This record gives sequence, structure tokens and C-alpha cells, in this order.
Amino acid sequence: MRKVTVLLLLVLVLGAGPFVLARYMLQTSRIVALNSDQPNYLAHQLPPRGKARMTPRLAGLLNKDMHAVDSVPRVFLARLPESLPDLKNARKRKQQFTSALLPVVLRANELIVADRGRLLALRGKLEEGRRLRPSEEEWLANKARQYRLKRRKNFQTKDIDILLYRVDVIPPSLALAQAAMESGWGTSRFAQLGNALFGEWVWGDAEGILPSEREEGKTHRIKSFDYLLDSVMSYMTNLNRHPSYEDLRRRRAELRDLNVPVTGPALAPALVDYSERGPEYVSDILSIINFNDLDGLDYARLAVQDTDLAR
Repeated sequence: MRKVTVLLLLVLVLGAGPFVLARYMLQTSRIVALNSDQPNYLAHQLPPRGKARMTPRLAGLLNKDMHAVDSVPRVFLARLPESLPDLKNARKRKQQFTSALLPVVLRANELIVADRGRLLALRGKLEEGRRLRPSEEEWLANKARQYRLKRRKNFQTKDIDILLYRVDVIPPSLALAQAAMESGWGTSRFAQLGNALFGEWVWGDAEGILPSEREEGKTHRIKSFDYLLDSVMSYMTNLNRHPSYEDLRRRRAELRDLNVPVTGPALAPALVDYSERGPEYVSDILSIINFNDLDGLDYARLAVQDTDLAR
């Protein structure tokens, strides 16, 4: 009888052990992903279907004065709620769009801040006369490629300074206003089908959505993404490296040198080349920020820790 009992326990451990271990590792990886310097899509979730307004924690944002939001739940949606185009109440549509996108924008900035921290650490190492490890050189080479810095090896402090100038956050109010403008507060076909929030164009074999009213002779498509985070990160990378937005980067650096907060209204005038409409586009972006009190969200932060990932 004792042997049978031991055998049953052994079978139970061998059978249930891998499942318990896998569940533990999955949960742990999700928690670690929230503070990692790499995107981990295990932390993302789909929005509710049907008439549900939002996930329970994001729905809490809808009942707050968005201007006064400080601690934002770590709920990263993979895509926008499909109910947005059907919402007739403009105020509710704007609230739901902002509630869905704000955590994703803050997460993208969090990843940029993590990169800046590593750049500063590597710069300090070079200043001390220490050599970088091959893995550190490889990481710098990848960042140089991402932000279009010509140097790919033998990095010096001046190279890291150039990267620090480009690898910097985009104010949430600016990102939200531009996303709202380009996607019609998340109602556009591009936003709903491919998380295309910022109207980025692609050519050739790149993934994209064919515009229904594309002008004759043009071959571009609207860049699509699997995740909202990818869309936001692509947009931020574009502002941080494209020659057209050099004035934005210069303004941001000046604000940092003066120890002045980097805000959406302060950087918006530098987006005159983002649209063919030029100054009118900038005026509209500032109007969206001011009318919807988005500037207060420039001071919002993600919750320090949020382990309730099952909801």
C-alpha cells in the first residue's frame, strides 16, 4: 500500500510539476516584463468585445479627471477597442481612446528612459577609460543603426552624446494629440485594422494598408503594426531620428539644459514639417492638447508595480 501511495505521489508530481513551473515562469516573465528595457508582449491584452467599455482597471481612468491622472495602471492593450467608431458621444470616445492609449505611450517612454540609462552608464565607463564588452558594443551598434548614427564600432563619448540627444522621450500630450488627429480618435480604418495611429507611409515590401483614395501615380501604403506599442515606438523613433524633426530635438535638449519640463505644447511648434498643412497642422495639434486638457498627462507616470495581470 505504501509503495502504491509513493508511486501515485510521484506520478502527481511529474504530471503537475511542469504545469505549475510553466505557470510560475509565465507569471514571473509578465511581472519582469513591466520593468524590463525590452518589450514583452506577454504583458499585453486584447480589449473587451461588445458593449464592455474597457478592462476593469482602465475603466477606472474614465471616471477620473484625466488632467489630474498621476498613477496609470500597467494595462497595455494590443489594439484599440473596436467599439470606438460606434460611439456617438464624442466625450466618451475621447476618454476611451485616451484611456486605452495613455499606458502604451507611457510604456514606450519608459523603454526610451531605460535606453538612456544604459547609454549614460556606458558613457561613464568610457570616461573612466574602461573598455566596453563585446555585448555592450553590439548593443550600441544596434542603437546607432536604429537612430541612424553612422558609427558602428569603436564608440567614443561623443558618439554616445549624439545618441543621448536623439534617444529621448516624447511628451504624452503630443503623442496623444497626434494620434487623435491622424486616427480620428481611433475611429479610422487604418487605426482599427492595423494599429496605424500616426499615418506613417511605407513603400516596397513593408507591411501596410492600401489607402482607398490614394492619388494616381503614388505607391505608398499606411504602415501597419501588430501591437499598439509598436505603432507608438515607431512614431517616437521617427521623431527622434528624421532630419525633418531636428528642431524638435533641439528644443527638447534646450529645455533639458534649462531644467524645464519637456511638454507637448513646448515641442508642438517644431512639427511644422509633419504635415503638408504646416502651421495649420501645428495649430490643430495645440488646439487638441488645450481643449482636451492633455497637457496635464505630461506628468503622468505608470504605476510602480502592478501584479494583478489576470484581469
